[in-house]
Amino acid sequence: MSKKTIEAVEEVKTNNVAEPVDRAKEAIDTLRAQLKEHLQQAEYHRTMATKAQGALEVLLQLHPEENEEN
Repeated sequence: MSKKTIEAVEEVKTNNVAEPVDRAKEAIDTLRAQLKEHLQQAEYHRTMATKAQGALEVLLQLHPEENEEN
């Protein structure tokens, strides 16, 4: 969690005078943005892992002796 999100959540928890409903909405918006970003990053990493796996399989077919070590 970002520092901004943590501060907003803490302020809501402690019921500070600084408009807790607005702070809660801000924390919710921030968390939604973070979730979206992390889901996009997860998709990117899955794609890159698939590409790496495919490249590894091709190289292991070209050099089968390397496959015996792992």
